[in-house]
Amino acid sequence: MKAVQPKNHLYDGWFYRKFIDPALLGIRKRVAGLVPQGATVLDVGCGTGDQLLYLSNKISQGLGIELSETLVQLGKARAQELQLQHIDFQLHDATDLSGIEPATFDIATCSMMIHEMPPWARLPVIRELTRLGSQVILVDWICPQPQRWKRWSTHSIEFFAGREHYAGYRSFMASGGIPELLKQSDLKVLETQITSKGTIQLWVCEPA
Repeated sequence: MKAVQPKNHLYDGWFYRKFIDPALLGIRKRVAGLVPQGATVLDVGCGTGDQLLYLSNKISQGLGIELSETLVQLGKARAQELQLQHIDFQLHDATDLSGIEPATFDIATCSMMIHEMPPWARLPVIRELTRLGSQVILVDWICPQPQRWKRWSTHSIEFFAGREHYAGYRSFMASGGIPELLKQSDLKVLETQITSKGTIQLWVCEPA
């Protein structure tokens, strides 16, 4: 596993908890509905750990992976506060999780992270998810975005997340988003869902 170079954002911490987590509650519920009772779950790009904490009464083990030290510490503190000994958070680079044994988890998830990454990193992350999970759940912006105000709203969210983040989003859209990445991966799609607002899509996959 390569050395980790932590990467914190200005919106990590309280801003993430107050504004981003509530906005993703619908996604948390959709993912939870796809995770079987007693499953082991790897959440890559876990943010504050909200998805795993939402699943805590359902799963037997959860590991959250993040590149932000701030968010890892926040996730650990929340799990400790709730006395969740089966949930852990670790600082790792999602493009190389070679320290984790293959097929360790029943489910490997990644929500709203791949679009913000540089182009070279996206496929390696998906390949790590494929290696580690018996099933993979991806959640990200639908490509192309719906027209008019929904598209404008998504662009605004990404723009205010910062220059680097917005550059990642724009290249993600220009390259065809998750569907194009799946064509290059070793995953086959079992199911897909689109949110009621029509801006975010979910893919349930398994290794081909």
